[in-house]
Amino acid sequence: MAVAQISSLDSFRSGRRLAALLRGHDDVAAAVQAARTALQRTGWFDHLAIWDEAVHALFEANLGQAVVQGFLRLSEQWPAQRSADDLIAIGRAVRDIGCSTGSRVAHALLTELSRVLPRLAGAGELTAVLAAFDQLAATGPESAGLAIGRLGQFLAHAGGEEFAAWVSAGLRASGGRASRRRAYFALDDQLSAQLFAAGRSGDDFARLEKRLAATTIALWNRKPRFRKLAVAATPVPRRTSLAAGLVGLPQTFPGFEGEGADAVYLAAVVHAGTHLVHSTARFPVGRLKALQIALVSLIEDARVETLALREMPGLRRLWLPFHSATPAGQATAAGLMMRLARALIDPDYQDPDAWVTKGRTLFAAAAGRWTDPAISREIGGLLGNDIGQMRLQFNAKSYVVEPAYRDDNLALWDFGDQPDSPAETIELAVDSVRIERRDDAGGQSADDNAKPDETLRAKASAVTLLDGFPVATYPEWDYAARTERPDWTTILEADAAVSAQPFDSSTDAEAMRWITELTRDASIGRRIRHKGQRDGDALDIDAAIALTIERRTGNISEPRVYQRDAPGPRDLAILLLLDLSQSTADRDRRGRTVLDVERKAAAIMAAAVEAANDAIAVHGFSSDGRERVRYLRIKGFAEPMDAVVRARLAGLGSGHSTRLGAALRHAGGYLAERRAFRKVLLVLTDGEPSDVDVPDAQYLVEDARRAAQQLRRRGTDIFAFGIGEHRFPQLDRIFGERYALRVPRIEVLPERVMQLYAELKK
Repeated sequence: MAVAQISSLDSFRSGRRLAALLRGHDDVAAAVQAARTALQRTGWFDHLAIWDEAVHALFEANLGQAVVQGFLRLSEQWPAQRSADDLIAIGRAVRDIGCSTGSRVAHALLTELSRVLPRLAGAGELTAVLAAFDQLAATGPESAGLAIGRLGQFLAHAGGEEFAAWVSAGLRASGGRASRRRAYFALDDQLSAQLFAAGRSGDDFARLEKRLAATTIALWNRKPRFRKLAVAATPVPRRTSLAAGLVGLPQTFPGFEGEGADAVYLAAVVHAGTHLVHSTARFPVGRLKALQIALVSLIEDARVETLALREMPGLRRLWLPFHSATPAGQATAAGLMMRLARALIDPDYQDPDAWVTKGRTLFAAAAGRWTDPAISREIGGLLGNDIGQMRLQFNAKSYVVEPAYRDDNLALWDFGDQPDSPAETIELAVDSVRIERRDDAGGQSADDNAKPDETLRAKASAVTLLDGFPVATYPEWDYAARTERPDWTTILEADAAVSAQPFDSSTDAEAMRWITELTRDASIGRRIRHKGQRDGDALDIDAAIALTIERRTGNISEPRVYQRDAPGPRDLAILLLLDLSQSTADRDRRGRTVLDVERKAAAIMAAAVEAANDAIAVHGFSSDGRERVRYLRIKGFAEPMDAVVRARLAGLGSGHSTRLGAALRHAGGYLAERRAFRKVLLVLTDGEPSDVDVPDAQYLVEDARRAAQQLRRRGTDIFAFGIGEHRFPQLDRIFGERYALRVPRIEVLPERVMQLYAELKK
């Protein structure tokens, strides 16, 4: 160090020890002096001694000159508005972490922190990140470099505390194994990728849900059924999706934050409403190619928006800002489609392209038929033929509906059971709802090399999305490994389809008379104490004292000095869960199926419970592997037992398998949302848990048993009826001997169900 610089440091008592350490390291000493001078200009006189100690400790850690110089450069450029404590905390953390992981990781951490510092402005954000790296360095030092490489990417859509939670989850999930940690922090692990994509625990959808619901009611006079689309290892929607009466919204729209997020959610929900009102029929896919499907969908989007704009012209201000295509865009099929989408909603937009002009002209010429969905098929088909002749590139695997507020358009199409559908059509159905695509080192999409069997799986995924939304993932208990497999099953939820012929409930009146007699005087819930009564079971002390005072002051009032206890309002919530697996289609000697009897029992019980002023919901489930646990809502707690519910009961069908544990967990979630004195989950099943991807018969039994135990610990009572002549050897193990009931004669199921309800009411 130069003598002048040493003297300058020696003039500060706190710098003398540092000056002594830096003798012979003139370049570092010069950097120390420059950083000190910069810190003094910001008024950091009270913190210089602590900063000196941080630099001293960093130098003594022998992490290399590059690390020390990096910290000094950060100090010299430190923003005046940021706390001095944050800078000192970085120096200390880099030293501690470097001692465990080495100089290369320490330098990488310092470099990355310097880059992402503006994103860590919130209270506690930087502290959380430093604590996460400290924990990782102590527990899994081999993975610290991988996590550092993900920091900037993570902070692009989430905060420091969420990053810390992601790191902590990885350390827990790895079970102390270095190989699993490396896979997790390299994003080669399904759980890691899921949590990384989810980012923050609080999401835009949850924040805006009530406002979006109010908007839908105000504009369309329709009460919306929103669902947050789950983040799972399976393809997840990145656009709004409509299916089975539900509006599925992604947890976040990547790239939109703050007011931008509010605007895109509002635009998306209003656009979805236009489809619910004006898209009255689905188009058969037939042999259409992916490009034709995309174009027909684009015209249909424009058609329903145009109809909405006729009634509410102000909606243009909501949608138009998201149409950013310009004539200078790429001359690809997707680029031209973005320009056409803008041309059909923006009357001031000018585009010289002949194809865009033709699309606009055809649409305007059909103005007299805008209420007819058939024009979308006609115009889209013509434009698709033109693009085919232009030989423009269209990649069904990478195509995404634009602009961002528009939905994936899957609800517009009837895919049917068409095993010969073109592969690219299937790819479009799947990839139109994929959140992101990671390119390999060669810049090629991973799907470009898809094998035939992967195409079949893609088709299955497309059908899955039409079956319902992936609304939740649940763990599954592996009894052999004695551990829970996190996020192992995916729930696909939808409203049950409505049958044109309502369910025949001719015996309901007789059953209602019977249940009314059984439960006339029964009640459940807290007893209410009525005070100030003329007569009762005990003296109301407060009322007696008040009466005595009144009489001594010369006032005479009616003597109401008794109290009595009376039953409170009935407070029972029941969720009736129906097994809809393939075996429920089996018939008895009289030709009745198990599903027929389940339907009858559900109709009778729902009507009776409703008449008794209790709450009941009726749901059903079946499964086709862990990624397709189909969950149907037949009657909600707030829905009356009316013709719509009866039509849903009539429309139920049997199919697939019985992954009971996942269905129990999801049903338990519905009950957890209810405010009731007693919550009851009642399962009607004709078999024991099984599924196509589980060869071990005991595996799903043990998982269902664990799910039932967990729900009981949370205060939910669970009962199950085993329907049919089977012995059901595992029913007792799953639900407990007291709670597993057998009904060998399926015709008496309604009576047995009602007897249980009567007992619950006592």
